Amino acid sequence: MDLGGLGEIIASRVLYVLDEKGNKRPVSVLISKPEPALDARGYECSYQIIGLGAQETQVARGGDSVQALQAAMVLVGANLHEMNHEVGGRLIWNGATKGDLGFP
Repeated sequence: MDLGGLGEIIASRVLYVLDEKGNKRPVSVLISKPEPALDARGYECSYQIIGLGAQETQVARGGDSVQALQAAMVLVGANLHEMNHEVGGRLIWNGATKGDLGFP
């Protein structure tokens, strides 16, 4: 698992996968501070989901830092919803209704 390319973490959330016996295994979402893109075209915001899936650092892009952060939130949500489908809907976020993972 590569945390090196993630940069400064500005937000995180812990969700859980429930096993057949109801035991919780943590799934962490880490989102970095948006930074100017290396190609000088807008901004990049890295994120990583640890504990489920590939666990690789991913990058969202935007015209400015807010758009890059919004894109990261949307992409995290899409990844989590796909992962939740793959584990049979057993991914939960504490205090939320079933299926609500707290991301768009």
